[in-house]
Amino acid sequence: MDKVNFVVIGHLIKETIKFPEKIIGPLLGSPAAYFSVAAAKLGARVGIVTKIGKDMPDNLLKPLVEVNVDRRGIKIEGKTTTNLLIYDKLGNKRIDYLKKAPDILFNDIPEDYLDAEIIFICPINYEVPIKTVEAVRKNSRAILAVDLGGYGGAASSEHPGDQEFLKRLVGYFDIVKASSEDCRYLFPSEKISPPEKIADLFVKWGANTGIVTLGGKGCIVVAKTYKFKIPAFPAKVVDYTGAGDVFCAGFLTEYLRTKDVRKSALFASATSSVVIEGTGGVTAKRMPTSSRVYERMRTFDIVDYL
Repeated sequence: MDKVNFVVIGHLIKETIKFPEKIIGPLLGSPAAYFSVAAAKLGARVGIVTKIGKDMPDNLLKPLVEVNVDRRGIKIEGKTTTNLLIYDKLGNKRIDYLKKAPDILFNDIPEDYLDAEIIFICPINYEVPIKTVEAVRKNSRAILAVDLGGYGGAASSEHPGDQEFLKRLVGYFDIVKASSEDCRYLFPSEKISPPEKIADLFVKWGANTGIVTLGGKGCIVVAKTYKFKIPAFPAKVVDYTGAGDVFCAGFLTEYLRTKDVRKSALFASATSSVVIEGTGGVTAKRMPTSSRVYERMRTFDIVDYL
């Protein structure tokens, strides 16, 4: 396989999703799973670093195989992280963790992965310790990106709202993303703060780019010299699961191509709008190609956002 240009670090999970009217699963889930399959489908060469147990069904890993994700960073150790994702009638979610795989350490990363152009760290529940992040920052010249959802945000089992920890963590990254739902947990004393204030804070703490996604209202992007909002693309919503993870895949793959933050955010918004029109967890079929995303972008008047 060609050298990877993306590396994603985080647990794969065996997930069951409970909607008010139905239950589906077990499925392949987690930010790392959604991101790696989506980014590979968009044309990136992706390597994944994760830990699973022998209890992970082989058929759940097929999407990684189908899009040629490099799997040398998958380590069999302990049990597979297993959860129950529960949605209420209003679309709010709760995650119950039933099992957890061991933490991912720096030594678990194949040496050549450190030469990737972008490394995306996206734990679902604290499984990438800050010591691992520090070591990656020290030993790689890659662009480092993070999704804070698994560091005390909506996906985490605990929500300490520890600002000192977050400040230290954010300082290691070039691109930092959180959802508005994450922010309610990460900044419990600032629940009514506008999203741009939170994105501003990420930049103040050391990131080059701070992103807060707003669900059906789009996203806010802040850098040192500008800020802007990108709208959500219209979609026939079936399942929101994985939308934020696929947003990150769209943003970072387009950023790798263009180094243009505004175009990358627009591409990301279009990418996530395609994914929420399907369901079934992480499948190669559910993820769009770049040509499909560009076609969706051409469908709408985007002049004001470029």
